[in-house]
Order: sequence, then C-alpha cells, then structure tokens
Amino acid sequence: MRLRSTKAACYLGAAIIMGISPLLPVIADAGTSYEQKSGITDTVVKTASYSANTVEEVETGYETSQSSFYNRALAVTSPYLDVFGEADESTQPIGRLYENTVVDTEEVSNDWTLISSGNVKGYVRTQYLLFGEEAESMAEGLDESQIQSAYTIEEAEAKEAKEAEEAEAARKAAEDAEKARKAAEDAEAARKAAIIANTIDGTNITYNPTITLSDEEIWIMACVIDWEAGTESYEGKLAVANVILNRLRSGYWGNTIQSVVYARSQFSGVSNGSGSASTAFSNRLSNGPYYSSCMTAALEAISGTNNVGSYSSFRTVSSANLNALSKYSIIGNHVFY
Repeated sequence: MRLRSTKAACYLGAAIIMGISPLLPVIADAGTSYEQKSGITDTVVKTASYSANTVEEVETGYETSQSSFYNRALAVTSPYLDVFGEADESTQPIGRLYENTVVDTEEVSNDWTLISSGNVKGYVRTQYLLFGEEAESMAEGLDESQIQSAYTIEEAEAKEAKEAEEAEAARKAAEDAEKARKAAEDAEAARKAAIIANTIDGTNITYNPTITLSDEEIWIMACVIDWEAGTESYEGKLAVANVILNRLRSGYWGNTIQSVVYARSQFSGVSNGSGSASTAFSNRLSNGPYYSSCMTAALEAISGTNNVGSYSSFRTVSSANLNALSKYSIIGNHVFY
C-alpha cells in the first residue's frame, strides 16, 4: 500500500514540473527585457529598493537593517550647493546647502532631487548629493558640530556676513598681536643694545671688535659667562669668554655664537639638547647677566684681550684629571685646556 502511494506521488510531482516548465523561460526573458530597457540610475534603484524593503517589512512582519541615510542624502560641495524652488537652474536660488549638510529626500530623479532641511524645501542637482552607503561612510568621519542643515538665502547671507565679520576681527587681532610682539621685540633689542653701550662707556676698556657679532650674540655670550663663571674672578670670566670665541673661530661647533653655546652637552644646562636654549637658560637670557662684569668680559674678549690662548675647553678643577692634560691653566675654580 505504501509503495503504491509513493509511486503516485512521484507521478503527480513529475506532472506538475512538466506543466510549469514552459513558463520559466518566459519569466526569465521578461526579467532580462526589463533590465535592458530600464533607464533608471543607481540612485533611483536604491531609492526604489528602500521603498520595497519597507513594503516587505510591513507584509512579512520582519525587521531588516536600514541605513541611517534611508530617504536622506549628504551634500559635500564646497563652499555650497544652491537650492531652487523649481527643478530649473535659471530660476533664483531659494537656499544653500553648505558642505556636510544632511537633507531629507522626497523625490529623486536622474537630474533633480527634491529635498527638505531646516527652513528650506526645494530642488538640487542629484549629481552633487551622496546617498546610501556612500553618504553614511562619509558622515562617519564627521562629528555633530560639522553636520549642518540647509539655509535660506536670507539665513545664508546673515551667516556669511557674520563669518566675514569674525574673520576680519580675527585678522585684526592677529595683526595687533604681531605688532605688539614686534614692539616688544624691538624694545628688548633696544634694552640689550643700551646695556652693551653703557658697559662700553662705563668701563676703561677700548671696544675694538676683532670679530663681527650682533648685539643678540654679545648678549648670549655675556649670559653664558654669567652662567658658567658668574661668581668667579674677572679673569675667570674673561677666560670663559675666550673659550667661547675660540670655539667660534674653529668652526667645529658652527659659525654663530648660538651654534657654539647650544651644542649638545657642551655648556652644562645651557642647551635643551636640540640646538636651542634650555628653559632655565632662557630665563637667564630674559633677565640678563646677574653680574655686569660678565658683559665687560665679553666685550673685552671680542676686542682681542685673551688670557687663555687657544684653549677651547674648561671644567672645574675638582672634576678634572690634571695628569691627563699636557697643557692647562688654572684660574679660580676652573682649569682651561
């Protein structure tokens, strides 16, 4: 009995398949014909698929994942994209979409998209909008402060006028700050020049430079002398001054006072290790030498008075290995070699 029923079912299934087989090519051909004749762009297809998904959810009761740009688009044109009251570029714009504006899309065609955002509802060129995954991917890199709504022409003009006013205020503030910085810089240069000039006038040295240095370089040199030998005798200060000049003349550490004194691991605590003044030495530069005789020693050494010959190094006597030195001179707490 079971065998007979099984055979009957097989005969019935075969009959059904044979009955519907002639219809399959027709259905396939219909699909192919639709694809060949369709002029719908990718954007329109995507919009249609969103609607289809919605219908499917209602009919089946199933939820499907939906893009955050479902029926929305992103404008990324800089500086802005015009919005028209009609799908016609010859009409006057009624609004603007600035870069990174998110809009709701109500109608999408090959050429125009009807959008609404903020207080604006109108048409923009479809080619300048991003849709779906492309818009979502672009928006992921933006924070909330970067995402905008559309502006009416009146709102846009007010926005741009405010931005222009703020830009001009920022430019003026920067200009004033630069003028103030330059004035302070000039005042500081004048202060240093006056100290140098007063030092020359107030001492019995004859200032006759044997090497060309700027006032800034003379100032740095005096501060290094103060840093290294401020509490030493005048002879000790003059010796340090000549070590600096000997190094400058050698060219090994560079051809400026700055390159010599800011060389890595040369004058203890003076350099930050990257060719500039350390924070502590920067404070010394701002305040100037504690001892005025340091400036005098610098000027006298520049004028040719040399008490250490060609020596280009020095250290404290307590840290020196005198047995390793073939020639040296001890002045105060320093040994020069």
